[in-house]
This record gives sequence, C-alpha cells and structure tokens, in this order.
Amino acid sequence: MSVNFKIWMVGLALVAMGGVAVASGPGYGFGNKVDCPAGFNRLNLTPEQKTNLKELREKHWKDTVSLRNEMQTKRLELSTLWTAPNPDKDKILAKQKEINDLRDKMQAKTTDFRLEIRKTLTPEQAAQIGTFSSGRGFRQGVGRLRMWRQGPCGGPGQGAGFGSGGSRL
Repeated sequence: MSVNFKIWMVGLALVAMGGVAVASGPGYGFGNKVDCPAGFNRLNLTPEQKTNLKELREKHWKDTVSLRNEMQTKRLELSTLWTAPNPDKDKILAKQKEINDLRDKMQAKTTDFRLEIRKTLTPEQAAQIGTFSSGRGFRQGVGRLRMWRQGPCGGPGQGAGFGSGGSRL
C-alpha cells in the first residue's frame, strides 16, 4: 500500500469517528438519565444535586472532548505504524508515550471531576458510594477502538478503563 492511501484511510477514519463523537452529544458516558450518573439514583438526590451533577458532567465532557479526540487520533496513528511492512520501534514507542501522556491528563481531569461530584453530596450519600458494587460505574481512561462500555443506568459508560469496576469516587 502506498503512503498516500494510508493517509487517506486514516483521514477518512478520523472524519467518521468525529461524526460519531459529535452525534453522541453531552452526557454520553454516564447513562442517559439525568438523575442516574453511575447509579446515583440510589442516593435520593435532591433536585438541586441532580442539576449540579448534570452541569458537572457536561462541563467534564466539554473539558475532555479534545483529549478524547486526540487520543483516538494517536491510536489510529499507532495502528498505522504497526501495519507498516517494517514497523519502526522508536516511532511506535514514541507514539505510545504520547498516548500514555494523554491518558494521564484524562485521568487527572477525571479525578478532579470525581472530587467535584463528592462536594455535591452529603457525607451520608458519599459514604453510600462505596456500597455500589455493580461491577460497572465510572471507568477511567479509554479502551482501544472500542471506546465506550455500558454504564450502570443502561446508557454508555465512560470508557473501558482499568480496575475492578464499580464507582470509585
């Protein structure tokens, strides 16, 4: 395959993924229900808390959309490096480092987001979070090209992530 063909294929894949990202809209990643981020419907949230959580989710979504898109782009670039007839180890390692750096930034933003959510909850509600053991919930990071998993409210989760699952606020 020629280099130009590979560039066109990567560009086409990026355009297709960009369309999916735009179509998903805010809130994608925590279930479809406003009152149910990561099973929070079990906490008997007040209307004000629900509004605050929705605003925090939307802010987090907007704050991380560029990181998520950049991570997908880097993964496609890495995939292209791996499909070369003679893969260049140094280029592959450099691209993996770029992806890891982006993942670290995403995890830092997600940690800030989780801490902000906890500020919205009462001490009793925050204590109940540790009892959520559905095996699903907030998932940090993003998986390979299967970027999203189902969340606890029947909607999509935040990403494949790592660890045992469950809410880890």
